[in-house]
Order: sequence, then C-alpha cells, then structure tokens
Amino acid sequence: DAKVALGKLAANPVHLVISDMNMPGMSGLQLLRALRSAKTTQRMGFILITGTPSPDILREGQQLGLNNLIRKPFTSATVRAAIESVVGKL
Repeated sequence: DAKVALGKLAANPVHLVISDMNMPGMSGLQLLRALRSAKTTQRMGFILITGTPSPDILREGQQLGLNNLIRKPFTSATVRAAIESVVGKL
C-alpha cells in the first residue's frame, strides 16, 4: 500500500525506493510526487517498475525526478543494473 509506504518513508528515510506503478492507494508516480514534495524524502533514489512504460509515464517520471525505470518482465540482472545506475556498483 503506497500510503503506508509513504508514512514509513517519511518517518525513516532510505537511500532507494523501488516501487511498482500499480499499487493500492496511489500509483508509483503519485508516490514519487509525494516523496519529492517533502524535504526529508525529496532526495531519495526512486526506481519505478511497470509493464507499460508509456510515453506519458516516462515524461511524468522524468519531470518528477525519476532515477530509473524497470520494465516488466524483468530479470535479476536488469534489476541489478537499474539499481547500480542509481547507487553505484554493488
């Protein structure tokens, strides 16, 4: 649930969030927007996972400061590469 995640992230900021686009409560982009609007969470890395990366999703994500996107279906190598592009070599 994205609303629960938002509360937990605000209370305990992390370095990287990996979020699905489709979640109960709000979309992954809505979660990103909320994180970017709060001082304590605005600098978190954010990777969005989606099966349908439409031009609209990509454009909005870029405007909100999306750090990377993973397209479904994905492999462990794809996820690792996306994470490393945000936080550096694992």
